[in-house]
Amino acid sequence: MSDNSNLENRTIEAIRHYREALAVVDRLERKERSAHRALTRILPELGLALRSEDPRSLKDSIEIGLAAVSRQDQAWANLTEAAARLESARLTLAALERQLGYIPRVSKA
Repeated sequence: MSDNSNLENRTIEAIRHYREALAVVDRLERKERSAHRALTRILPELGLALRSEDPRSLKDSIEIGLAAVSRQDQAWANLTEAAARLESARLTLAALERQLGYIPRVSKA
């Protein structure tokens, strides 16, 4: 019976890790969408700056565009890493569930 209890405790802990990883992915998806929106908003302005005769405007637009691309890249990298942690947590939970034969009840707190 203690083996079953230990397995239940490990499964409950795996559920908590999965929930935490899922929350991180959710938060990072929102950040990535925000970065993507910022990047797509800057593109028309960059196009206008390219057609203008003002080198300062072009320089400013390029700097803003580079910052937006950097933000998008970082958001994507963070999201990719978090998704890998989520998948690992899912696989661990699935393996424990197979061993235990059921998913124990866990409070949402």
